[in-house]
Amino acid sequence: MRFIALLLLTTLALFGANAKDAAFLLGYGTNYDVALQKAKKEHKILMMVIVKDPCPYCDRLVDDTLDTPQVKAKLSKFVPLIIDINGKYPKEFQPPFSPMTTFINPVSEKLVLYIPGYVEKKSFLHGMQEALKSPSK
Repeated sequence: MRFIALLLLTTLALFGANAKDAAFLLGYGTNYDVALQKAKKEHKILMMVIVKDPCPYCDRLVDDTLDTPQVKAKLSKFVPLIIDINGKYPKEFQPPFSPMTTFINPVSEKLVLYIPGYVEKKSFLHGMQEALKSPSK
């Protein structure tokens, strides 16, 4: 199993990850409606990462920021979702470029905060903390 995971990571690093590959690697959801229902049920902020393929900045966000122990540790307070820019999600969240990370209040389905583009771990963690200040109920 470890060999298969290593092979997958190597392949993703060489060719870039699309949304489904990145979701598999990170353990994120890939369906907006399912993630929204889960966020409502658990009273958590929905964290939606919008990516496209090919996109070197999307790959860097996945590899260098989202796939770090510090970001993973904070995920218990969110319902994470990664979706392709052309995927099915509300049009009001359609970004002008990718990657774009949006934090959404699951009850009102309104934007709480967004993080545009690739950001390093420290800035991403700060954004996560700011998103948590908004009520999710």
